[in-house]
Amino acid sequence: MRLVLLLLAFIIVSCLGVIYTKDRSRVLFAQIQQLEQLLDSYETEYGQLQLEQNTWAEHSRIEKLARTRLGMIMPDRESITYIKAE
Repeated sequence: MRLVLLLLAFIIVSCLGVIYTKDRSRVLFAQIQQLEQLLDSYETEYGQLQLEQNTWAEHSRIEKLARTRLGMIMPDRESITYIKAE
């Protein structure tokens, strides 16, 4: 009789363990899905920021700003001095 009760207790504990494990697995899977969606949105935002950075750093834009805002001009060829590195 004791053996039957002991086996029944082990079966109940085992069943509860399976139920807990399955529930925990579902919760973790849901968290993984949420984090993957968040990662996708971050990757999209990062790509957009890279495009924006490339746009702001275009050579023609920098040159235009240097001319208009700072009053800079390209020097004449005669006024350019080349220095050789040793």
